[in-house]
Amino acid sequence: MKKFILKNLIILLSFNTVLAQTATDFITDDCNGVSHSLFDSLNAGNVIVLAWVMPCGPCATYTLPAYSAVQSFATSHPDRVDFYLVDDYANTACPTLVNWGISNSMSINTAFSSSSINMSDYGSSGMPKVVVLGNANHSVFYNENDDKITFNGVQNAINNALLPVGVDDEIKSHINISVFPNPVKNILNVSCTSFQSDNLTFDIVNILGKSIYSFTKKLSSSSNAFTKKIDVSQFDTGIYFLNVNSDFSYQSKKIILKD
Repeated sequence: MKKFILKNLIILLSFNTVLAQTATDFITDDCNGVSHSLFDSLNAGNVIVLAWVMPCGPCATYTLPAYSAVQSFATSHPDRVDFYLVDDYANTACPTLVNWGISNSMSINTAFSSSSINMSDYGSSGMPKVVVLGNANHSVFYNENDDKITFNGVQNAINNALLPVGVDDEIKSHINISVFPNPVKNILNVSCTSFQSDNLTFDIVNILGKSIYSFTKKLSSSSNAFTKKIDVSQFDTGIYFLNVNSDFSYQSKKIILKD
């Protein structure tokens, strides 16, 4: 029991440390010569995902989930979530960095080779490094390196960053989602309860953020719960995520498909 309490205390302290961090402002030109002010962008309600790369092969492997998480907001939040591809020590020429992003399926980005964007402002180095920045408090919602970077982690951080400053935790989590059985082989049950009228969008995505199944549901005060059965037998085995979005909150559940 003591080990369990200690483990959860460490996790809680780590989570609070991330949220206590604030971004470091910069004003610099991207590889197209366009000037960017970080704080101006955050103050305007945008979310910035910074990804430092060398660039290198492993950098692409671990940066791609973050890139895919950003692209998953292209429809729901157009022009609100930006992916900044940044050379780690500003010693790679812009054409090389841009071509590296294109060749590694990360063509929709804003590229920088500028020492003004310093990864040491966010702790330890290690390629790649990804941070998620958002809101008028210039908060850091995510800060991870190399193989610790995950699609679900970045996507959840972006969802948090998109919420208005000062939104109560009760509002953030006003929907309850459960999935069962999990792991699942054939039929997945998705159960949902909402504490207010809401339009919900459900999206099952793979680890690269590609949607494989989606549906919508409107809940009201008189009909605030439902369960849906989804046949997942046609999907490949592996790890997926069920993302549930509304105007006020989100939930994300990990799903394991087994043989």
